[in-house]
Amino acid sequence: MDTVGALKQVFIFKDVPENVLELVAKAAEEVSASAGETILASGQSPNAIFVIRNGTVRLTSDARDVAPVLFGSGETLGEVPFLDGGPAGLNAVALERADLLVIRKQKLEAILAGNPEAGFRFYQAIAVSLAIRVRRVVKMLAFSGN
Repeated sequence: MDTVGALKQVFIFKDVPENVLELVAKAAEEVSASAGETILASGQSPNAIFVIRNGTVRLTSDARDVAPVLFGSGETLGEVPFLDGGPAGLNAVALERADLLVIRKQKLEAILAGNPEAGFRFYQAIAVSLAIRVRRVVKMLAFSGN
């Protein structure tokens, strides 16, 4: 599958027009992580979004009493540090070989600089995805009574 096709399979990019995904694809780098390899470390500022094309990645937190979460094909890591330049708040380790698309912020910004509408659509997609996640967490907290 080509890079644009792979991006179309990603939840956060499902409503992004193909012409915008073509620009994003120009910034994407294909990377493979071996089983046990750290993709993202807590405290690190990767300035990239990691798109999982194939494989399973285990997410853990340095905080106690937080259960690990598994991410797989079509899911993304690193959106918050990508947006704010801050450090990652989790660790991501490949459980098996994981094929990734790495979208580096600096490279993408250079590509999107000449197309503000494309930049708007890209960042809007990330914002909507993060809003959905926040709403899900709020509901979980309300349900748990905390």
